[in-house]
Amino acid sequence: MTTRRSLLLATGACLAAPAVARADAVSAYPDRPVKIIVPAPPGGQSDITMRLVAEGMRESFTQPFVIENRGGASGAIGMDYAGKQPADGYTLLVAVAGGLVVNPLFDNRVPFGPMDFAPVSQFGLSTNCLFVRAGLPVTNLQELVRYAKERPGELTYASIGNGTISHIYTELFANTAGIKLLHVPFRGGSAAVQEVIAGRVDLMIIDFTTGDQPMREGLLRGLAVTGTRRWPFSPEIPTFQEQQVPLTLIGWNGLFAPKGTPRPILQRLSDAANTVVRDPANLDRFLKIGLIPSGTTPEAFEAVIRADTEQWREAVAMSGAKPE
Repeated sequence: MTTRRSLLLATGACLAAPAVARADAVSAYPDRPVKIIVPAPPGGQSDITMRLVAEGMRESFTQPFVIENRGGASGAIGMDYAGKQPADGYTLLVAVAGGLVVNPLFDNRVPFGPMDFAPVSQFGLSTNCLFVRAGLPVTNLQELVRYAKERPGELTYASIGNGTISHIYTELFANTAGIKLLHVPFRGGSAAVQEVIAGRVDLMIIDFTTGDQPMREGLLRGLAVTGTRRWPFSPEIPTFQEQQVPLTLIGWNGLFAPKGTPRPILQRLSDAANTVVRDPANLDRFLKIGLIPSGTTPEAFEAVIRADTEQWREAVAMSGAKPE
């Protein structure tokens, strides 16, 4: 009996050891630098937003948060990489609705789905704007539609990649308005908007981070914004909906971890991120990069993603856009 009891106790201790080690690792988190993957080139909305949030999150932890840009394939390269890292909280991902939800719905070759990551916090809602080159002889959406109908297939539009929100938005607009546009995809918003500014591409739908300053300098003209409300810093630009085009879907930006990351780590990260996002002192900083700040619990963010997946599934089908 003594021998059997000893064996049972020893077995129990062996089984308990990994659980104790995991609990210790969670309580000590983070005890080394945390890497955050931005699946886009530097300078875009995701990159600027994450640097702002990471700067504030450092005040809640003793370890630094290091940004690593891994762009390509409409964000799929960086996202796929992040999703395959250990679920220990030391590799995180900033993602947008276009990359996490829209792209997998658009192209079934994308190696992940909307629910393949653990949501941490939604940073904010992203209003997009239809910008046209300054030389295009149109001043509102109705004039653009008439101009395009007179030149079927001649007008070109830029996107930040095949299957991104900028691609789906524009195809949805074109189909709804009954016009034909020629798609010119780019790797990132900065490169795309520069081609519109240069006059080599006619228009694009993109967030205000990239298009706002050129618009204020007279290099671009804003004709319509997505969602149901006008953008606070550009109230003169009406929504698509106000101009009889029901483009009300809106994007978002948020933080994720590999699926399986311990719940206490997700909550600690969410609390730290939300402290930054909800700080009234940061409101103007978020608005200037095209985000209406929100800040959510992991559970609330998951509910948003599930609901958005169904809405974007219908939008992708209605747009008629196809993988190339």
